[in-house]
Amino acid sequence: MTDMNADEQFTIISARAEEIRTGLDTSFTEEQLQRPLSRRMVHALIAATTAATGAKLKALAARIEELEAGGVRYAGTWQRAVGYRKGTVVTSGGGMWTALRDTAEGEQPGKALDAWQLSAKSPRPVVRMKTGRQE
Repeated sequence: MTDMNADEQFTIISARAEEIRTGLDTSFTEEQLQRPLSRRMVHALIAATTAATGAKLKALAARIEELEAGGVRYAGTWQRAVGYRKGTVVTSGGGMWTALRDTAEGEQPGKALDAWQLSAKSPRPVVRMKTGRQE
């Protein structure tokens, strides 16, 4: 199996796991259930568990890649007429706020406490000068 790539191996293991699941769904007598498992059955159960774990890991790896590719979603200064997605970062009232959930229009950082979390606060408000200098 080392000559196959990971996707081919995953496909074979998944197919085998489905065969095992189908076999396990059949009716067994109490006597059959009390018999010790054969080495083949143990290997089959391990393969099924490995396939299920592999599928979950593949899905999680794809999700992690998607999240890491996005980085921080900075949306600028908070605007009343805009709804924000969970994880979006905005500035408002001298602070940087992160959306804890998808927000509706008008849910203001600092007032909608279940929607926004203060991430950073300026020790004093930024005052913009007409010359472009900040104080």
